[in-house]
Amino acid sequence: MKNRKLIALIAILAVLAVACGGSDTAEEVVEETPETTQAPATTEAPATAEEPAASGDPLVLASLMPFSGDLASLGPGIALGAKVAVDQINALGGVNGQDIVYLEGDSGCNADVALTGLQDVIAQGAQGVMGAACSSATLALLSSVIEANVALVSPSSTSPQLTTVEKGGMFSRTAPSDAFQGVVLAAELAKDGIETISIISRADSYGRGLANATLEAFEAAGGTVANVVYHAADASEFSAEVTAVGKGNPDAIVAILFPDTTGCPIVQSAFEQGLTDIPWYFTDGVKDSATLIECSQGALEGFKGVAPGAAASDAFENFKTLYKAADGENETFIFAPQAYDAAMLMILSAIANGTDGESIAGGMIAASGGGTPCIGAECVELALAGEDFDYVGASGPIDLDANGDPTAGTYDIYQIQGSDYVVLETIDYP
Repeated sequence: MKNRKLIALIAILAVLAVACGGSDTAEEVVEETPETTQAPATTEAPATAEEPAASGDPLVLASLMPFSGDLASLGPGIALGAKVAVDQINALGGVNGQDIVYLEGDSGCNADVALTGLQDVIAQGAQGVMGAACSSATLALLSSVIEANVALVSPSSTSPQLTTVEKGGMFSRTAPSDAFQGVVLAAELAKDGIETISIISRADSYGRGLANATLEAFEAAGGTVANVVYHAADASEFSAEVTAVGKGNPDAIVAILFPDTTGCPIVQSAFEQGLTDIPWYFTDGVKDSATLIECSQGALEGFKGVAPGAAASDAFENFKTLYKAADGENETFIFAPQAYDAAMLMILSAIANGTDGESIAGGMIAASGGGTPCIGAECVELALAGEDFDYVGASGPIDLDANGDPTAGTYDIYQIQGSDYVVLETIDYP
């Protein structure tokens, strides 16, 4: 980390002393085996900037979450996680003696909506963006953030494709790749004695990536995949796909869905066809969605799933307190800790390296690990002093690799019980 200017150091440390006394569109496909694709070569993030940008302008951060479309029920809760981080730092004096300006935009789960939202916040001066939620939307934003030199950090885009696609050093994420989630899900299926599965999945980068990861891990563990069925992300009728996924009499069905516009009709069709008589296993795309539970009318009671969670720690407990105080008890919680971490890492990198987008993005790896461990706003003083620090996230330790990916993940094994998604077990992987 680089030394800060003396005036900024004295001003903000004074404040701290007083204060201290979180769509692709595809054709419908029914396949006996999933498709695989070769991703582009890995691109490493650029080195941290030599000196922070000398600017009196405020740091402008934005959140691009789905307030419309197929994750609209989850978007507000994720966005709240980022706002909690911004509010926490602003209460301590902000950055460069000014409050962080926080903008919110809609990404939907749609490339066009996400691009419009990105262009809007860039026009308002955003140097860093927390988003998007959906992997397909995030992939659509990469070329634009590279061109505009804006840092992009996703709390929930988990497609393995984001590991190897060209990012120009401007993208990182605080949620682990689905290369991990597929292994955890396969292990849970095996533990439950499931020998044969079928998979129904979105035909987008998220769905295909997680379906392939689950299939490979389950077969490696000795299981059999009867068939994989992909549904178009913009479809409205799914009876043929549901019929296809039931062929072969699998012991269980793995459902890689989003809840609001596609997940509900799929579950309803499965109930009508008698397929909910066998267990379904869900993933992160539906966890905490009241919409899915309401539309299933009890048909999913007792069914399990896997989703990125948060490791038990002081950092997590501190975040939960802040989140609840921000009326978070009325919001969904999935990926909210990761959104807090995304925003906090951008803020800390801006303090340590400069507030322009390239400096923020270039400092993310260093901010995430390698120095003195610190939690949340505790890291500010270290960043101001030019000390090397290791940000300990609300979602767990976040050590980003050269691809901008967390090197490990924490996963919740959850179960649908009544109107709740109850966490049965938390697993660290690898």
